[in-house]
Amino acid sequence: MVALLLASLLVGAAPADTATFADARTESLYYIARARHLRQDSIVRDYQATVHTRIDATAGRSRFARLATLWVHESEADIAWHAPNDLKISVRGARTKVPVMGLLPELRAAEAELREEFRGQVLLDRPWFIPRSLGDSIRLMGLPTVAALHPLAPGAEAYYRFAVLDSARLRLPGREVRTARLRVEPKAVAPALVAGHVWLDVETGDVVRMRLLFLGEYLWDSPEDATPDDSLDAQATTERVMRHVTLEAELEYVLVNSLYWMPYRQYLGITAEIPIILNLTVPARAVSTFSNYRVNTGRRVGFTIPDSLLEADGDAETWDGDGDSDEGDEGEVGDRREARRDSLGYARGATWRDGRWEVSVPPRDSVAAYDWPDELATEMDPAAEARLAETIAELAALEDRLPSEWTNRRRFRLAWEKVSEVVRFNRVQGLSLGAGIEIRPRIPHTSLLLGGRMGLSDLRPLGSVTVRHDGPGGRLDVAGYRTMREAEPWTSGLGIGNSLNALFTAHDDADYFLATGGSFTWIWNRGLLRDVHVTLAYERHDSVQVESGSAIADLWGTGTFQPNPPVDEEWFGSGAVTLNRRIGPVGFGVGASLLTDWARVSGRGWMHADVGFRVAGRSGRLAGRLAAMRGDVMPQTLWRVGGPQTVRGYTYGTRTGRYLWSLQLDMALTRSAIVTPVAFVDAGDTFVGDPLVGVGGGLSILRGLIRFNVSAGVRPKTEARFDLMFRAPR
Repeated sequence: MVALLLASLLVGAAPADTATFADARTESLYYIARARHLRQDSIVRDYQATVHTRIDATAGRSRFARLATLWVHESEADIAWHAPNDLKISVRGARTKVPVMGLLPELRAAEAELREEFRGQVLLDRPWFIPRSLGDSIRLMGLPTVAALHPLAPGAEAYYRFAVLDSARLRLPGREVRTARLRVEPKAVAPALVAGHVWLDVETGDVVRMRLLFLGEYLWDSPEDATPDDSLDAQATTERVMRHVTLEAELEYVLVNSLYWMPYRQYLGITAEIPIILNLTVPARAVSTFSNYRVNTGRRVGFTIPDSLLEADGDAETWDGDGDSDEGDEGEVGDRREARRDSLGYARGATWRDGRWEVSVPPRDSVAAYDWPDELATEMDPAAEARLAETIAELAALEDRLPSEWTNRRRFRLAWEKVSEVVRFNRVQGLSLGAGIEIRPRIPHTSLLLGGRMGLSDLRPLGSVTVRHDGPGGRLDVAGYRTMREAEPWTSGLGIGNSLNALFTAHDDADYFLATGGSFTWIWNRGLLRDVHVTLAYERHDSVQVESGSAIADLWGTGTFQPNPPVDEEWFGSGAVTLNRRIGPVGFGVGASLLTDWARVSGRGWMHADVGFRVAGRSGRLAGRLAAMRGDVMPQTLWRVGGPQTVRGYTYGTRTGRYLWSLQLDMALTRSAIVTPVAFVDAGDTFVGDPLVGVGGGLSILRGLIRFNVSAGVRPKTEARFDLMFRAPR
């Protein structure tokens, strides 16, 4: 792969030079660093150290707003290196957690089984870090597919431009180091390049730190053969992946014994963005940290695998040092390997540039029994998380500034964050269709969102313009709009779940009004206030009383909806603070809002909680809500009791008032994970009389992804009603 890269770079036509060096100082420092890079570091003959590696995958609404850790793995190993490039890695321990199992009630039953499956499992049995200095290319954990050209490699100045941005002094034990930050940017597209910053020791030219974003035509695929069609296919694959996936890295070095710049921290990040419908960002991150250095001890690396088993183009594996290798039927070898690995441990090795490597893995029980100093944390250490956040923010800002032909990120794309933004159905608009686009200027973390919608029953055009800045500290939305709003903070009338229920059963469980105006919304991405929403708005509220029906529901009942109640029509100033979060099996939310037309003031506060549990192997759920309103009464600020969010069996808004409480208890009747009968009982009121009590049952499909409910009120009595419910209201 490296040969392919260098051949493509050096044989092909060189791009036009566009001011390689910003000034004479930059050029001078660059060639000092180039000379140091070419000499490498001959004063380090050997070293031993410890490497700790953490790999995790998280999911959230953006790369700066981590909402849930899906999976985390840690390993610790001893490493021994000897010049020119012999490496021995001896794994001591490994552990894994899958926190997403605790977040989803339907998966908790399998949590213990999965924990045992991962117990003592070693995921990294090939070198996953750079043990010493880089050569003329950059690659971590096998990525990118074609190694990127090092900015200090011979001939690299034909493909990069450089500028010294600033300098700093580092006071280290025994020495003060003056560093300069060198900006590196490509001049043109190539098979594999980098963009970012390189920090250099001004005196020696040593690399102190590198923060890099990978770019190029062959990052995620490379031609199998030297034909034009293969090259085009590889480029097309990379282009498709780069539209939604970012590859970045950081390499840090530490000064050992005031003399040797040694690896200290190495980060590789792969961030996938799914902007359509899911609006999800999934960062996968690997961070390796080195410690306990012993340099130039005179110890050579001792290998277990005999030289005779090593192949030039592959790796070899032995068990318990007996020289047994992978020979025989493929299925038989696989079964035998798995069993012997667990009981005996194994070693894997191969040759590589200027030497050989070997990874030694002890028996699985020994790996699991490793004495860790603490529990495996779901979230990274706060100090380490802060350093990583700084790296991610800097590289994300760089990606936004670079030309789109380098990053393959589209400046215009569809902006449908939810299914309901495309199509929805309710009693005030009927069927409505929407469209939206996102414009991404070359301004870090900033985008412009344009949306429009039209209901087929009310023929009322709606639209919005939003400037969004989603940075490390938080997300700021500045919006102007004419849009439909819901009266209560926890209903999901504008979601796809309520749309389907309304379409098939003629039950619309929300009250609506038209809002026209502007707002500022801030959401914290980190710290104690993470996920807290603060909104300030000035908008006009208007009643929407167009009544539509469902022709589909008419086929087996009545497709007529209850009327949508009016609101006070006036210009209002408003503010709201909300927080919704899940911790293990408990989901909860709190909020407060204020609405005023300058003559009247209405304040609201609310809280809700949802707790999943298991009894005798069967899953259950207990949910409660408590809310109050103080001040002047306005129809849009009263609380509603009745419907799926409070008391099932009653029409939404059966009772309204200043106060609200409700409790809901669901219990699965079998242990089935696919189709489960469910029974439930609800109670709730507005504190003005006997509470409403509803009971019912239904079928839960795929652990509640879809629910068919039949419910009825028992006090007072109501006719049974059927609802089609979806867990995700988007």
